[in-house]
Amino acid sequence: MLNASMLRTIEDVIARVEEELRRLAKPVNAGRLSRAGFVDGSFALEERRGVYVLSLSAASLIVNGDKLEKLLPGSSRPLIAMLAPKSYGEARAGLLMSMLEVFAALDVVKMGVDAVFLDGSYVSEMMAPFGHPRDVRERLPELSRLHLDIEDEYGERAASLVRGKLEGEGPLGGFSKLLREMSDLASSLYQEISATASDNISKKEALDYSVVYVETTAYLTALSEFLERCAELNTAPLWVAKDAESRFIVEEKGIVGWLNDLSLLDYSWRTHDSVYTLIKGPPFGKPRLCAALPTLLNEVYSRWNSYVVLYFKLRKAGPVSQMTFPAFVSPDTAIEAVSMLRELSDPRGYPRPLSYVHHLAVLNPEIVRLMADELYKRERNPIMRSMLAPSGRAMAGLR
Repeated sequence: MLNASMLRTIEDVIARVEEELRRLAKPVNAGRLSRAGFVDGSFALEERRGVYVLSLSAASLIVNGDKLEKLLPGSSRPLIAMLAPKSYGEARAGLLMSMLEVFAALDVVKMGVDAVFLDGSYVSEMMAPFGHPRDVRERLPELSRLHLDIEDEYGERAASLVRGKLEGEGPLGGFSKLLREMSDLASSLYQEISATASDNISKKEALDYSVVYVETTAYLTALSEFLERCAELNTAPLWVAKDAESRFIVEEKGIVGWLNDLSLLDYSWRTHDSVYTLIKGPPFGKPRLCAALPTLLNEVYSRWNSYVVLYFKLRKAGPVSQMTFPAFVSPDTAIEAVSMLRELSDPRGYPRPLSYVHHLAVLNPEIVRLMADELYKRERNPIMRSMLAPSGRAMAGLR
């Protein structure tokens, strides 16, 4: 419990770094960007007995001077997919949503913008292979080693599928087809790998591995192609987080465990208006184990592993927010981007275009539940119908 004495101790420690943090704040006074895109995505999951039913959406727009051009419509045009097997369902759904956002952002970049703003964190995008793709790789070491050549072949095919969709079709139509083709490719990879599986547990792990391998390879391909195009066209990809748990500053100041960077800066900059500070993040190392094409991992974590963190505050009464971006983006461009966000922000200090695409994209979980119920009613295959059945908890009226 926090008593008055403990609170005074915390205040004393924070006071020692507060003045230094105030001096880090620089005024936002650069010229603004003239043309920028804004992208956000959303997903909703409905758990059934044997599958997840997934709904995805993406919204995008371009701000050109004082004009706003709406592109992708968000939740009014959702994509529906089934995640089978259910393993790592929520993590896989988040990865697929991030991939759809990259598809939408690349579509914006092709239209000629100075920057494209995405929701979230570049750090999180690069950390994705350190989660369930690493876990599933660790669970299947023996079978995987027997099929390295086969895996590489399927990884190249997954990468080729993504590149074709990025160049040949619109983001929604292309991504919808990609979901089906990834499922077919993962099924074929599973047939190859599971041929030497000696028991049902190994076969189950082989199926999980095949699906995650294809999805992770596809995600890293999309991210790499997006960053490559941004670097070629001198477009700044900028991720803006509504909330972030990063602790670069608090670790440097020796107060990690008490506050994160945003809460510390909210307190230290409470009297500031329109300020920012830049921090160079520590480079990413390559994941030691990962269910993804190895040559692609080497490319991504050698070319795009350096990044910058920018904290900014747009209004005195507003919150401190975080922007992260790869190191090829110039600091001057990032500061001009913050200046643009300031001009486009509401009285609470949040940029209106980011708020707009968020509300366009956000999905109602009830909609995907209704879709899942309809799929269940229409299904005639007994195995598939069993997998699509509502959970026992739902059937008992407990959800």
